[in-house]
Amino acid sequence: MGIPCVIGRGREADLDLPDQAVSHRHALLGATDGKLWIKDLESANGVWVNGRRISKAFLHPEDLIQIGQMRFLLSSAAVPRQQGEQATVLHALDRAGIARQLDRQRLELIYDITTELPGSRDVIQLAEKILACCRKYFRQDHGAIAFLLEDGRLQPLCCNYREEADLPLSRSIVKRVLRNGESLLLEDALRSDSFSQEESIMTRRIRSAMCAPLIYHNQINGLFYLDRDVPGAYSESDLELFQSIAAIIAPLIENARLWSELNKKYADTVAQLRQTEARLIDTERVAAYVHLSQAMAHEVRNPLAALGGLVRRMAKPDQQGPISEKMQTILKAVERIEAVLQEVDGFARIELPARELVRIDLLVQEVIDGYLEELGKKRISAEFAVATSHLMMPVDRQLMKKAIDAVFREILSARGLNPGGMLPISLRDAENGLELCFGQVPEKGVFRDPFDPVFRDKPWCNSLFLNIAHKIMLDHGGKLLLNAAGQGVLPLILLIARSLTVESEGLADRI
Repeated sequence: MGIPCVIGRGREADLDLPDQAVSHRHALLGATDGKLWIKDLESANGVWVNGRRISKAFLHPEDLIQIGQMRFLLSSAAVPRQQGEQATVLHALDRAGIARQLDRQRLELIYDITTELPGSRDVIQLAEKILACCRKYFRQDHGAIAFLLEDGRLQPLCCNYREEADLPLSRSIVKRVLRNGESLLLEDALRSDSFSQEESIMTRRIRSAMCAPLIYHNQINGLFYLDRDVPGAYSESDLELFQSIAAIIAPLIENARLWSELNKKYADTVAQLRQTEARLIDTERVAAYVHLSQAMAHEVRNPLAALGGLVRRMAKPDQQGPISEKMQTILKAVERIEAVLQEVDGFARIELPARELVRIDLLVQEVIDGYLEELGKKRISAEFAVATSHLMMPVDRQLMKKAIDAVFREILSARGLNPGGMLPISLRDAENGLELCFGQVPEKGVFRDPFDPVFRDKPWCNSLFLNIAHKIMLDHGGKLLLNAAGQGVLPLILLIARSLTVESEGLADRI
């Protein structure tokens, strides 16, 4: 071997060492005044002489030199040939053992991926395991595994960049790999005309990189990427191993992704079933109230009819005085009870909705117009505001009108509306439907349906008219909601769902 001599890996070296831990230009061996010296050419893993890392050192016979994973012994047969040139003999120590060690590492990497990783069904966890396995062999500074979405964007499954959680890959690298479907090896990106000017290359000081497509069933499903900030860190043999790993993990990643999607769909289905079950329980509870109200109405009606008949016979039209006034008071009370029983009968006979597209704003205005006279007597102004363009909703026109009417009757019969006051009514968008709000609705208020335990000590929630409106809304896939912190019927919200399949449970808790 002649002096001077560049020691490294690849074509740039005078002495080529087949070791991935050796840089392309790792060290320079030279002589000055007949004395040998060795200099580290800013290699990644350094130059070691007799167990000490050096930047430059003079050599003596029997010195032990380590470059990468290879060790050499300086022979005493090193003799001067002519001015400026010297012949040097370096004895490689256990070179075959190093090659065997590299082969064993490759086999261990393939073994780990093919035996342990297929058991991982979580796609994120699988990607993290793959990068951890590769780090033992490739020693990457950065790594990423990304899945290709249908719109062409890359979704990172695992990205162990130090600062970012996204996928800061070179656009040129991604474009080239996806376009050609071939793996890419960069020995020194900063010296490449195609990549050296890219911001991601410069800011992260990427020198060596490998990128391979994840191909499964003749379709590119993603990318596998590794890089280091050391030039010449990866060789053609490394790329071959990297491609083999990409071919192995491509079906693993795809199967894990499909399994994750299946699990998510299963969880969503279970959640929907639970919501449906809760809604059915509510419906059954309402049905129990209906049967109870029917039984109570039947039991009350007979004695009430007898009492009403007696009072009417006793209250003579030409009779005057205190007794007549008391009789008239009793008669009005009887008539009030009879009217309530008629409402109970109507509540018990409410049919399931026959849907059609209805302009909700016009339906609300129609109900408001029907109460203008009563509102005028109480000197209350109803102001209706529409804050949505989605006005057509699939509802039963008569039943929805009955629900809104029941709310109006409850509001006008309840306390809390002062003469000369205002009743704000608004129609606005909600998730999967509309909100018809009565009263001033606080932005951070908590709203629940009338059967919620929070209303257990608030008897005004058991109003017949509220129950009528709530049952109609439930039959439409919506709900009637009351303010959990309120002391009266206002504010109140009617949730109008777009379809019976709408999960109104998600709309119920407005926090």
